Amino acid sequence: MYAPQDATNEWFEIYNNSDNSVSLRNWKWKDATATIRTITTQNLTIPARGFLILCQDSVKLKTLYNTLNLSGKFIQTPWSALNNTGGDNVILFDSSNVRIDSVNYSTSWGGSNNFSLERINPSGLSNQQSNWGSSVNILKATPAFQNSLTPLAYDIALTKFEITPSNPQVGDSLKFNFTIKNRGLNTANNVLLEIYNDLNFDSVGYVDELIGSFLINSFNSGDSVNYTFTRYASDSGTKQFIGKILFPQDEDTLNNKLVRRISIGGIIISTGLKINEIMYAPVSPEREWFELINTTDKPVSLANWKWKDATSTLRTITTQNIFVQPDSYVVICEDSASVRQVHPQLSGNLIQTSWSTLNNSADDLILINPNSVTEDSVSYRSSWGGSSRYSLERINPDGLSNDSANWGTSVSCYFSTPNAENSIRSIISYNPGDVVINEIMYDPLTGNAEWIELYNVRNFDIKLTGWKFNESSTFINVTDTCEFLFKPNSYLVISSDSTILNRFPYLRNLNVNQSLVISETSFSLSNEGEPLKIYDAKNNLIDSVYYKSSWHNSNLSSTKGYSLERINPLFPSNDASNWSSSTDILGGTPCNRNSIYLDIPNENTTITISPNPFSPDGDGFEENTIISYKLKSRFAQVRAKIYDTKGRLVRTLLNNQSSGADGNIIFNGLGDDGQRLRIGIYVVFLEAINDSGGVIETAKSTVVVAVKL
Repeated sequence: MYAPQDATNEWFEIYNNSDNSVSLRNWKWKDATATIRTITTQNLTIPARGFLILCQDSVKLKTLYNTLNLSGKFIQTPWSALNNTGGDNVILFDSSNVRIDSVNYSTSWGGSNNFSLERINPSGLSNQQSNWGSSVNILKATPAFQNSLTPLAYDIALTKFEITPSNPQVGDSLKFNFTIKNRGLNTANNVLLEIYNDLNFDSVGYVDELIGSFLINSFNSGDSVNYTFTRYASDSGTKQFIGKILFPQDEDTLNNKLVRRISIGGIIISTGLKINEIMYAPVSPEREWFELINTTDKPVSLANWKWKDATSTLRTITTQNIFVQPDSYVVICEDSASVRQVHPQLSGNLIQTSWSTLNNSADDLILINPNSVTEDSVSYRSSWGGSSRYSLERINPDGLSNDSANWGTSVSCYFSTPNAENSIRSIISYNPGDVVINEIMYDPLTGNAEWIELYNVRNFDIKLTGWKFNESSTFINVTDTCEFLFKPNSYLVISSDSTILNRFPYLRNLNVNQSLVISETSFSLSNEGEPLKIYDAKNNLIDSVYYKSSWHNSNLSSTKGYSLERINPLFPSNDASNWSSSTDILGGTPCNRNSIYLDIPNENTTITISPNPFSPDGDGFEENTIISYKLKSRFAQVRAKIYDTKGRLVRTLLNNQSSGADGNIIFNGLGDDGQRLRIGIYVVFLEAINDSGGVIETAKSTVVVAVKL
C-alpha cells in the first residue's frame, strides 16, 4: 500500500510461501534508499502459509481496517516512505542479511488512489508486471488475507453459454454451446454441468426441470472444456434455459451459473391430438407404448400421422383412416400382442408400428400431423415419474406438454391405464407439512438396515398412492400397495431391506397405525448428511429435511446405530434444534412415538417452559426444554435471551427473529460458548418489537438446569 489516502498509513504485506513457520527475529527491509531497517528484534514467527503486515502506523492501520481481524497479524517498524509517483522497490532480508525477496514496482503495475498493489501468484516472479495488479476487494486491499487477485485453490467457472441458431423456428435443433474453465490452482475431479429448462423463469433450476448433464472426470488447472447439448425446438414462444456448475469444493460459486433466453418462432397448428401416457420402462412380457388422446369434439383420422423420439427417424403410425373419437384414446405400440397379454381388459384402438426404443432416463417423444407440423412433443425425464412397469401419465391434457408438474407415475393397480382415463387425474393434491419425515436411521449397526419414518400429522386419512421418497438422485415408492390410506397420527417406515426386523422385532406385529415398507429400490443414506424429500402423486413437495450428522447429541461417544429423531413433528423440519439422537435402548423408535418427543404446553401464559426443571446431562432424558410464548401482536421481531442469577447473559436464543402471535423455542441447556450451563436457576427474558421499532411486550420467567439424581 504505497499510496494510501492518509500518506502516513503506508504498509506492505509479506507471505510465508513455505510449509514451515519462520522466525523474523533480526530480519530487515529497505526501499530504494540506502537505509536498512530492522523489522523486529523479538522472536516473532510467521506461520506456514501465513501473512504479516509491516506498517508505518499500527493505530491507523487498525482503525482503517477495523472490520478485519488483524490481531497479531501486523508489526510497526521504522519506516521509509514509499514512492507514489515513480518506481520504487521493497527489499526483504533475513537475519543473515541474505536478500529473500525484492519487488521493483511501478505505478503502471496498479495500486494507486488508496488501492493496494496485489501479487497475483505468490509462487510467480516477483518482478514480473503481469503478476501484479490493483486490489479488487471492496476494502481496496486485503491485509493479512489472501489477495483478491490470487487464484483460488478450486474455482470452476462457466464462462460461456450460447444457444444457436439465434432465431430458431419450431422444428429446429437448438445447440447449447458451453465453455467451462478451471480457474483454480488445483486439478478438479467430478465437475458436473447441469442444464435446465427454466419453465417458471425464476432462474433457479429444479430437479424436475433438468434436461441434461455433462460430467468432467478430471479437469486440470487452467484448462477449458467445450460441450454442446442438442435439444429439439418443439413449440414456439420465449424459453429460458440455465447452465449450472456443481462442484462441492468450489471456493467461488458466483461464476457457476448462466441463464439464457431465446424466442422460438413458428406456430403449432393443433388438431387436438395430445401425447397422454408413456410406457418407456415396461417389464417383460410387456413392450413399450405410448397413448394419444383426442381433446377435440370431432373425430381425428390417424392416416399419415408420424412420430419420432430424439433420433432423426420419422415413423408412420398408419396410412389407414383409423379414427380417434372425441375424448377417446389410441395406443401406439411396439408389440400389440405383448400389450394385450399384460392388459387383457384393453379395448379400443391399438396400433403396432415400427419402433425406436424409448430411453428410460430421458428422451423426446414427438407427434407430427399429416402436414408435417409438430402436433405435440414431450421431453420427458425419469424424474417426472414412470419407472419399472409403471407408465408416465399426463395429469391434464390441456396443460403444458413439457411441464414436469403436469406428469406423474401411474397410480393404477394395473401400473398403467392404456385406452382409459389416466389414474393420476383423480389424485388429490396435498399440502406441505401434511406428512413429515419424523425419524432417520442413516448409520445403522453393521448388518442392519437404513430407514426413514413418516408421520401423518393431520386428523384425516391421506392416500399415499403414487407418493415418492427422494434421496440423492433416487426416487423410491413410499408404499408397496396400490391403495394405501395413511391414518391420522400414524407412522410409516421405509426400510432399505428386511434386516430392520432383526433389530426391531416388534415390527413383525404392527397395528392399524403402524406400517412398514421394504423398499424394492435400494437406497443409501449419507453419513455426512443430505436432503431427503417426500413428494405426493402430483409431484408436490410435502416435506424435506437436510439432515446433518452434527444434529446428534454431542455427548454420545459414537452415534452409530442411533437414529435422528424429531423432537416435535409440528416444529420446522430443518431446524437443527428440533432433532437429536434417539434415547431408546434399541437406538431408534420406528413406528412408535419418538423417545425424545416433547409436547407443546397448553398453558395460556406469556411464557411457558416445559419440562422445567430439565437435565441436559447427556443421559437422553429431558435433554431439551420447550419455551413457548404468546404475544399480543400478530407480527413482531422477537429477542429471547438467557441470564444467570447475577444478570450475566449466557445464551441468546433469538435475535430479532420474525414471529407470529406465538412461537416455540427449543433450549438445549448450552451457553453461547457451546458449553453446558452449570446447575441452577436461569432467567428467560423475552422482548417483542413491532415493525415500527417499539417494544410492544416484555416477559420473563425462570428455568432450572438440573441433573438427574
